[in-house]
Amino acid sequence: MKLRNGYYDIFVRTCAKNPSRVAMRYYNMGIYNNYTYSELYGVCEYISQNLQQLVCGKGIIALVSERNIIIPCVIAAAHKCSTSFMFLDPKQDIQAIASQVTCEILITIKEYQKDASSELNGKKPDKSITVFNMTINFYDLRQCGSQYRSIPEHSYIAMTSGSTGDPKHIQVPVHCLQPNIHDLTKMFHISHNEVIYFSTPLTFDPSMIEIMLACMNGASLLIAPEKADILFPENRENSVTFWQTTPSKFLQYSNFDIKNKILSANSTLKTLALGGEPLNGVKRLKELKDVMNKTRIFTLYGVTEMSCWACVAELDLSKIQSDREIPLGECLSETQIIVKPMKDNEEKHVGNIYLASKTRKCLVLNKSVNTEEENSMKFIDTGDIGEVKNGTIYYIGRRDDVIKRFGNKVNLLAIETVIMECPRVKTCSCVWLPKPMILVAYFSSETLNSQDLSNFLKAKLDDKHWPDRIIKVDSLPTNPHGKISKRLLSQLFEQSSQMPKTLENLRLLLLKELGDILGVNFTYEDIKDKDFMAIGGTSFLAVSMCNKLSLMYSDVGKIILPLLLAQKNTIDEIIQLAHQELNLEKKPVTRLKRHKTRSIISAAKKMAESLASQMSVELVNVWSYNTGKCVDASPTLYQHGCKLYVSVGSHSGRIVVMNGITGSSTGVINVKSRVEAAVCCSNEPPLPTPCGMVGTYDGTIVCFTLEDAKELWKINIGSMIKSKGTCCNGLLYIASYDGNIRCIDVLTGELKHTIKIVDQAISADLVLAKGEYILLGTLSGVCASVHTHSNAVAWRGTLSSPVFASPVLYDNDKYVVFAEVSGEIHCRTVEKGIEIWKYLGAKGNVFSSIYIKEIDKLKWQMVFGCHDNKVYSITVNKFQPTLQWKTQFTSPVYSTPRCLSHKLILAASNNGILCILDSETGTKLSEFVLPHETFSTPAVYGDYIFIGCRNDHLYSLKCISN
Repeated sequence: MKLRNGYYDIFVRTCAKNPSRVAMRYYNMGIYNNYTYSELYGVCEYISQNLQQLVCGKGIIALVSERNIIIPCVIAAAHKCSTSFMFLDPKQDIQAIASQVTCEILITIKEYQKDASSELNGKKPDKSITVFNMTINFYDLRQCGSQYRSIPEHSYIAMTSGSTGDPKHIQVPVHCLQPNIHDLTKMFHISHNEVIYFSTPLTFDPSMIEIMLACMNGASLLIAPEKADILFPENRENSVTFWQTTPSKFLQYSNFDIKNKILSANSTLKTLALGGEPLNGVKRLKELKDVMNKTRIFTLYGVTEMSCWACVAELDLSKIQSDREIPLGECLSETQIIVKPMKDNEEKHVGNIYLASKTRKCLVLNKSVNTEEENSMKFIDTGDIGEVKNGTIYYIGRRDDVIKRFGNKVNLLAIETVIMECPRVKTCSCVWLPKPMILVAYFSSETLNSQDLSNFLKAKLDDKHWPDRIIKVDSLPTNPHGKISKRLLSQLFEQSSQMPKTLENLRLLLLKELGDILGVNFTYEDIKDKDFMAIGGTSFLAVSMCNKLSLMYSDVGKIILPLLLAQKNTIDEIIQLAHQELNLEKKPVTRLKRHKTRSIISAAKKMAESLASQMSVELVNVWSYNTGKCVDASPTLYQHGCKLYVSVGSHSGRIVVMNGITGSSTGVINVKSRVEAAVCCSNEPPLPTPCGMVGTYDGTIVCFTLEDAKELWKINIGSMIKSKGTCCNGLLYIASYDGNIRCIDVLTGELKHTIKIVDQAISADLVLAKGEYILLGTLSGVCASVHTHSNAVAWRGTLSSPVFASPVLYDNDKYVVFAEVSGEIHCRTVEKGIEIWKYLGAKGNVFSSIYIKEIDKLKWQMVFGCHDNKVYSITVNKFQPTLQWKTQFTSPVYSTPRCLSHKLILAASNNGILCILDSETGTKLSEFVLPHETFSTPAVYGDYIFIGCRNDHLYSLKCISN
């Protein structure tokens, strides 16, 4: 087919032939909105008219957009008015990319929002229109961009993901993609009845396959969330029939979804095409595909430099036993595949994979200034290695996936293939970190643990292939194109090695390494009072384990090794000593010689404790983030695997999610009202991933994912919320200013129950005790408990003044402490509300909650701030409260004090001064001044501190011992 105007000609012919057929299906909140080809044609012409007014030439039109219903119209209009277009992700550095290639016009497409800013890098749009509730802004950029020679044909520009080298801009003529479309139409039996899932990111060139397969055949594109029950609903009219995706994205679906929805006996899915990366998971597909399922499964192989796919293989799962048996398949039209033997390889049947074509010519636009690389298409070096057996080519990995380890060549893909043979593994990836020389295997599974997989691999692999670390994750990180990102996995490992050396982290680390090296599963309680040799250790194993630890945590191994070998210390003592050496409590006890006895260790500990108050500590600013307005809310920390998330709301209506260690933003959720409540984080079923939930001033409650800050649901209850919610039994319990607690389904946002507590407001956070009691205080002075089994009030009591402070639990949730504004502190039993003791010694109003630390059996320390400019510490010994100390500050203290270590307490006063106090005496050891007031309670992780400030910023500070 000769195309004078590129994709526009294809689009117009299809619209004329199929005017009433559905071109786009858009799922939104349970409703499908359908748009016909005739409707899209009208939109295309309307966009074309506006584009022509900007006098387009032969340059490139940049399109900044997510997938939406008018994408086919916009690219058709772009080809009518110009010769080339390029998709840009809204998250990309648009200005930088526009300066690398010649962009004459830039078009942004967003959902319509009243009064939304339309400026782009300070430039206002030259033209703006609205179609189907989408705002289209046009910007004339003909003054910017470096000049590249481009193909004088209708084309699109795709950017490689960088997963196989440096990212490149590839200019692809439409006629180069046409052989793919014709071949795939025949091979996949594409007809006008198809519902093609439009799932590929626009910046990834297979998205053009989806668009053109639909348009060439008069089929439909479906835009819908990546949820199996939505893609394959009971009403089969909008159910997916063709799905092209990466193996990584597909294999992230649960076994239940694949077995009972996607590849079930009555699934509508005719074709599943997996490409972009090797398929690791044939064994899983064989297990989950119903014997009556009719879905045909294909693998696709190709490179962007040759306009998407080069060859296709249909998989007969009954004949394929492992991932190594998947062929590259048959070449598509006008394409050749060649395997050239490698010079340094004795195996002649193994070599580098090259692609060739005389007609599918693309232009590679290098990033370097004033350089061009025209691809002659005689040979494209894919960077992949193939093996030829009986005339069939099999993919065996990337060249950079073959590493030198212990003097041996090791193929990472071969290890991944073996991992995928292990029952219950969903996905996996191996990463080689050359600097520390560590081989790390990441995997996801619903039921398998790391030790199980380690045992499996040791039975299947020789020792040179054993991973140094086997790490379980909920899902493997993917790049924007949906491929597993080894770069992100490497960063994940580096970040995990930088995690603070908290006591709990050190316990988990040593328990994991001991289990790995001894081949035994045990709990910390099993071994904490035993020495290393008593649990099966030897000097050789101690050296091996500590060498391995030192590769990841340079100080841990060298501190632990002499203690393991001495046979004088229990595992728990070793952990305590290592923690003291690595963190704030830096004591001489870790320099013990081997001949010292436990009595000397005990004496050294006492000496160290007496010296602790003399040590110098300081706070330093690690990073800060501007939220747009005051941050009065308290940050919430949530650790998931190796990631530490920090989430907090602002008066600007922004809820930010940060990587606690790096300070990089995971994302921002925008609401239309200020946020003062703390975020409630949960990953308990039925939530599929860690989520945050928080209420706002106008009564809106929003639920979002922590991993990518995507909104899952939002409702409005019509009453102000300042209280942090809590999750129990699949429900979010959240209180508001109308005196009610709402019970909301955490997965859907559906309101299940409303529990009436009082007629006045509830401002204090809700607290869950024993997994079944929710404790609360109200501004009318009522303290109460709700039993989650009945969602009824279990007991209530009346105090003499309002309660702003959150209830606090202690002694294994037996008791709850309420601080009322008058300064009285009350202790009651959790289950029945019986008053146990109260303290009347505070001389001012109390808005701060209480920090509680166990000192000894039946003895606790309780610390709180007061409006009288003081921080109080009381001890409760056998249910008798007495004042331990009080320390003068320079302004009232509304923020709750926090523990930095067993010797240090952090407290923040309203004027923005943070003080580190000695926990036994209340002595001020150090101060740090924020630029403005703070009412935010700090969150502490190891020696990292996170706190909001009224200068609009969230701060990350670090406590350093000198």
